[in-house]
Amino acid sequence: MDIEEILKYLSPITVGLLAAFLASKFALVKFKQEKTWGERRESYKEVIEAFEELAHWAEQVRASHCCEPTIGGEAYFDESLRKISKFSATGALFFSKSFHKIVEESNTKLSKTLFQVNEESAPDSYTEQGVAEWHFILAKDVRDIIDENLPKLVSIAMDESHKNT
Repeated sequence: MDIEEILKYLSPITVGLLAAFLASKFALVKFKQEKTWGERRESYKEVIEAFEELAHWAEQVRASHCCEPTIGGEAYFDESLRKISKFSATGALFFSKSFHKIVEESNTKLSKTLFQVNEESAPDSYTEQGVAEWHFILAKDVRDIIDENLPKLVSIAMDESHKNT
């Protein structure tokens, strides 16, 4: 066998192997991007649901305080605050910078509001009416924070969803 005959067979084999390698490399990169986006989307969903749960809690407290009918279903205040706090601390690993910044700011505002209301309500915490008044104030402040930030979070998540689909 001479060189020309060897190159005649070796050239297509080399091209085929190179094409297979590049195709698998691109497929793996795409798979990783899709998997990362799937995890990010689930985290965005958890945060947005936690914000929505706080809005539901605030509306329940407001309606109850104003003697209006309340929407059925228990609101999970503490769990929602915990999720927001958790994602505020760990969200930088997988959230976009703008989304994470809003979650961090919201967590800080919620923590300050909760602390401030607890401090100011201490003298009135011995009466049922005093506790109800302070819950109402807390609910109003929490709702203001949620109403300010939830639309921003949804908008960012939707924008990123459109970019990744």
